[in-house]
Amino acid sequence: MEKKLIDYCTTDKQREVIKLYLEGVSENKSAAILGVTRSAVQSHKRIVVRRAAGQGYSPNHDMIHTAPSTHLVKGTSTLYSEDGQVKAQWVKTNLKQEDQIQSIKNALDEFLEDHKNKSPKIPKPKKKLKDQELAVVNIGDAHFGMLAHDDISGDNYDCKIAASRHKEVFMRLMNNAPECDTIVINQLGDYYHADTYIGTTTKGTPLDTDGRLEHVFLIGLEVMSFIVEEALKRYNSVIVRHCRGNHDAITSMALKAQQQAYWRNNKRVTIEMSPAVCWVYQHGKTAFMVTHGDTIKHAKMAEYFAARYPEEWGASEHRYCWHGHIHSKQISRETYGQTITESFAGLPPSDAWHDSSGYVSGQSMCLLVLDKEKGEVRRSTERL
Repeated sequence: MEKKLIDYCTTDKQREVIKLYLEGVSENKSAAILGVTRSAVQSHKRIVVRRAAGQGYSPNHDMIHTAPSTHLVKGTSTLYSEDGQVKAQWVKTNLKQEDQIQSIKNALDEFLEDHKNKSPKIPKPKKKLKDQELAVVNIGDAHFGMLAHDDISGDNYDCKIAASRHKEVFMRLMNNAPECDTIVINQLGDYYHADTYIGTTTKGTPLDTDGRLEHVFLIGLEVMSFIVEEALKRYNSVIVRHCRGNHDAITSMALKAQQQAYWRNNKRVTIEMSPAVCWVYQHGKTAFMVTHGDTIKHAKMAEYFAARYPEEWGASEHRYCWHGHIHSKQISRETYGQTITESFAGLPPSDAWHDSSGYVSGQSMCLLVLDKEKGEVRRSTERL
């Protein structure tokens, strides 16, 4: 091996062992020189060799293209010539989990510092509000951090545009909001476009992104906190459910945890923390289930509702299944329990991949009003 192996030593003892190893000194002789056992020499060498291989450096296996210190190599593909020489090599990497978590933590610390570690005190509405009706806002796939250009998708989209749109459209809904005691805000998943420092989904699909992970995460926090604050000005009780999407399994959990901590001293705010893929809320004889829509598909949601939540199913007469994921509107009135299953669009346009695949975004946000006895009685949809 080349002397580059020294670069992957983290202790003086490792450097001493590797230096002797590179000079061709045997393990037994190295042990005698260093005053340690042979097994100790082997252990130090093994640790360094594995660390180097994790970064893409293992000449014995023709691995010589190393990854940045913040990443780990998850696979290497090598093309050999007929005479066994390396012609080309592709290295697949993942961000180290600790660095990804740290980047999110940095954004959380910055947010809390800017807000002096506490949420604002917002007085209750002066009007007497009734609980016969329930207000519900369904926020479709927001994709904070997505980058789109009008020459490809017909519309521009980046972090600044995303923040402005969600605040503006939500305020339009609030300006005509019903006078109910409680509002439920369902964030239907894929709130964040990417879930890693290198701009990929949770499973590693590369994306067109705008900005570093912590920058995007911080903008999303600001917008969600704004939404809750504005809802508190109009309702006595605000309940928020964050669905986990296929783009943002990690960042959506961080968002949910941050919001719970941020609003922990406000008894009027409930951040629903269940880790389940679906969540059900019952309002009298009316009940709805929300999920992202990537795991439990549209056609199976009503059946899943009945099987997974039999108590709420049996106690309700008006049942709804709501989801995001497909970026457009789809509605079905199921014969299975007379359930209405419906998808809700988000505000971003199609990115390059969705546009080339023929998907068109609905670009809207919806507020529904549910009556305890009658189910949905009216709704308001705001479009760009």
